[in-house]
Amino acid sequence: MLRFEFLLTFTLLVVSTTVAAASLSWSEGYGMGVVEYSVTDSTNNQLAIACPIEDGYVSALVKIDGEYFSSEDLPGFDVVVDGELYQNPFYTDCRVCGDIFRSFWPKFREAGEINVVLGNASHRFTVKNLDNTLPELNEPDNPCRSSW
Repeated sequence: MLRFEFLLTFTLLVVSTTVAAASLSWSEGYGMGVVEYSVTDSTNNQLAIACPIEDGYVSALVKIDGEYFSSEDLPGFDVVVDGELYQNPFYTDCRVCGDIFRSFWPKFREAGEINVVLGNASHRFTVKNLDNTLPELNEPDNPCRSSW
């Protein structure tokens, strides 16, 4: 039930932020106990990472051509960082998944190129301001936690 409430809150937060103009660079926002790191491109595609301040764990939502995909709805979506594929890296609800996230996060922060992969399709997102927006994994104030 808590996970459903979190996803509903996250979805509402993402929907409300897409009304604004495209950011074309990574930004940070906050609402209803969740820190959100997101980027929206010029065609209103979006990648948003949700990190609850207290209870909960990192998750992400991507919107491509008006269709939403969540890291919590398996199989989720994959992310290619500088040519290296990470399978659903924002899903952390298993031991191996948590290890993937901890390996992924530092590389994601420093990425030169990011592509979200859904099936056979790929969509590139900017990395502008990404390293300045996302906290380092081991920063004490980083709300992005793995469930494992």
